[in-house]
Amino acid sequence: MQIYSNVDGIDNKYIENAIEALSSSVGIKEHVDSQNIISLISANKVKEAITEIAKYLGLPIEINLSYVPKGYRPSANDGFQSNSLVKTDWRGRGAEGITAQVSIPSNLPFYGTPGMVKFPINVRVSEGCNENPMTLISVLAHEISHIVLYSIWHKEKDNEFYTDLTAMILGFAIVMSFGRKIVKTNSSTQYGFLSNTTTTTTNTTTYGYLSDENFDFALDKIEGILKTYRGKKNKLEIKISGLEKKLREQIFTTLYFKKYIQYVDKHLKQNISKEDGHMIASFHQANYTDEFESAIRRMENELKQFATFVRDLDHFSDYNFKEIKKWEETLQSIGANLDTKYYRLRGAVIVLRKYVSLWYKIQYICKIKPSIVK
Repeated sequence: MQIYSNVDGIDNKYIENAIEALSSSVGIKEHVDSQNIISLISANKVKEAITEIAKYLGLPIEINLSYVPKGYRPSANDGFQSNSLVKTDWRGRGAEGITAQVSIPSNLPFYGTPGMVKFPINVRVSEGCNENPMTLISVLAHEISHIVLYSIWHKEKDNEFYTDLTAMILGFAIVMSFGRKIVKTNSSTQYGFLSNTTTTTTNTTTYGYLSDENFDFALDKIEGILKTYRGKKNKLEIKISGLEKKLREQIFTTLYFKKYIQYVDKHLKQNISKEDGHMIASFHQANYTDEFESAIRRMENELKQFATFVRDLDHFSDYNFKEIKKWEETLQSIGANLDTKYYRLRGAVIVLRKYVSLWYKIQYICKIKPSIVK
């Protein structure tokens, strides 16, 4: 395993380039809601917690969990080989007693493929690891991010900086900002004849491979990228709302047509112009609204799927937005076809409406959709 440390001269430009390279490979995710994972850890359901972490990293794997005693040495001859290990103290032990190890098989499926579902991965954690849930989540997110990088055959799959950044861009940046440090304060008092002396000792343990400066820079960079994608998503949601409103108007046009023609058929004695009479007669053709209703159903189905995709979108990538672009083009094509049929039917509604009493409109039609009657 390639070992890095901040004395190697890792600067913020390196971090920026790494984030751009990683986001182009695996995308970038909204921050995970860690409360469910914390609840699982607090209930000592560590396996379930690891499974949830893996899922959010895009790995629907099967976790085989085992424990090692506190103070476990990574170099111990216990027959277990690990591809990666969280940062250890100067003795080579998991700092603060939290050790996490993940075995990465040589036959690991490619990221995002069906073969990854329920693929078995061995994970070992130290006993008592649930004492600091946020730190444990940070450590495990790092470890499992090695699997992400291995599963895409990334050239930096053994680079610990890239592994930390992978966990951050895939949703664990905020969790890591809280969990990467453990601060413990101990106080001791010496009792004297005339006075007592209290000494306070503060010990801070930092997890991960990024310096504080590097981490803060990465967090700001990730927030900036997310802000850009959120803006794109918001514009899409506004566009979807507009399309949904327009579709509702078009759907109600069919109802108006059917209600109006029923009324006119019952009141044929009124004075109807010859031109309008010919047009109204054509409205009685079999299947007059079928093409329009078929186009409505197609638009409704496509728009519903698109809206669900966009509103649930929390994993942003260039690929997703290319797919969104294709979807928008499909909706535009369907919409143009629907508009043609809509204008034809709306024209029929305008003709019929001239022969529908105001009272009928108020009593029946306004109950359906008041905004249409104008």
